[in-house]
Amino acid sequence: MDMLHIRPRPGQGVYVFEFPVRIWHWTMALAVFALFITGHFIGKPLHTLSGGADDLFYLGYTIMAHYIAAFILIIGMVCRIIWAFFGNAASRQIFLPRVWDKDWWADLKSDIKWYLFLSKEPRIHMGHNPLAQLGMGVCVLDIVLMCLTGLGIYQSKTGDEFFHLFRFVQDFAYWTGGNVIDLVVWHRIGMVILVAFVILHLYMVIREELMGQTTLISTMVSGFRLVRAAKTAKESAKRQ
Repeated sequence: MDMLHIRPRPGQGVYVFEFPVRIWHWTMALAVFALFITGHFIGKPLHTLSGGADDLFYLGYTIMAHYIAAFILIIGMVCRIIWAFFGNAASRQIFLPRVWDKDWWADLKSDIKWYLFLSKEPRIHMGHNPLAQLGMGVCVLDIVLMCLTGLGIYQSKTGDEFFHLFRFVQDFAYWTGGNVIDLVVWHRIGMVILVAFVILHLYMVIREELMGQTTLISTMVSGFRLVRAAKTAKESAKRQ
């Protein structure tokens, strides 16, 4: 049986999220947080500072931290895409939602009603539910676009030949009638989309952890997803 369709007994779990997926998740969370903070101060640096020249290099350190976090994000994203070819079924859900399956659409409708407080209980999903699959898919696409625009901006400032491979991003900006400044604008729009995703993601995670029928936060730590006993007992009583 497909591990995504297993329904464990109360107190038993299904190993859903493999170690590389969990490492990627938490690494991306830290990298994105660092990019939010440093990106904000790069775009809107502090106006007044007092002290010697050595004390005023904070923006240089901020840019350096932004670059380090960005390269961690890029490497992590590349590794995550590669792992999708070698990992279990859950590792591919965010890249290949089952949009051709009518049951997937029915689950998506149910998930939307659950998160809008129009349904009393959510359906049980061992992996990502359809709404999470769509959200994570948009997030991954947004991260890829941010990586490309970031590399396009970076290559215009460095003499390293390797990064000149991403000159095509700048050329695309010129082809659309813009310039490198447009890449900066697209990069910041991508950040706004990512911030919106993080807010919605936190809401969904916290709501599912507190009111859902399965564990979620602990699942992304241990990899095992558990069906709560109280919920399972209630379902069994309804069937009888």
